[in-house]
Amino acid sequence: MDHRKLAASLATSLLLASSAMAASRAEAPDSRIASDFAAWAGGRQNAHALVAGLHNGTSITLATPGPNHTMSLAGFTPGAPMGYDDVRSALAAARGTLSRLGVRHPTAEQIQAALIGGEIELAHGRTRMLPGTVAVLGGNPNVATR
Repeated sequence: MDHRKLAASLATSLLLASSAMAASRAEAPDSRIASDFAAWAGGRQNAHALVAGLHNGTSITLATPGPNHTMSLAGFTPGAPMGYDDVRSALAAARGTLSRLGVRHPTAEQIQAALIGGEIELAHGRTRMLPGTVAVLGGNPNVATR
């Protein structure tokens, strides 16, 4: 058995494995989180806006299709920057809250209410007050609706 060939083969395998691991780590946490929440948030643009805004503590603007060919618009500014684990937790909690209420494809306003608190309209005209999972700047969000 030629030990040099074996060593070279092993070195090549390790190099390929480390390159694959580096490539999987190369996807930034914000992209992974945004990908996980894109369908729920109404698209990649909204998901990226949520992740970036929550992580950086900067204003967030969301737009989703609303009822009767309208657009649902919402905006707010988080109270402080959040770590990526906290961003993921806040978005997962908001998604879970809305899901338990039967809202699988929320409007921008429903996403906003689930994150910062507020009243949402449910099926058949019912409403529900949500406590929110994220503090907002000044305690009073800047809101843009329909």
